[in-house]
Amino acid sequence: MFEGQVHDPNVFIAALREFHGAQPESRGHLANALSDAIVAKRVDLAAVRQALLDDGEAELMDTLDRLLELIEPYIEEGGVEE
Repeated sequence: MFEGQVHDPNVFIAALREFHGAQPESRGHLANALSDAIVAKRVDLAAVRQALLDDGEAELMDTLDRLLELIEPYIEEGGVEE
């Protein structure tokens, strides 16, 4: 889903939309992919936020904020060592 260096914000938003609409028990793989893109800094969160604001996607912004709260410790530490 997210191979390469930096992702197009619209690709990330499409995955976020899929995550938002998925049943909670089906979200694991999507949450991992989204989180990995964020922690590894392969997505420009400022561009994502701006696109969500421009499109009036308040629910997706809330979903993104909740996801960021969950992975904040990993972001602050600079990622996860593999």
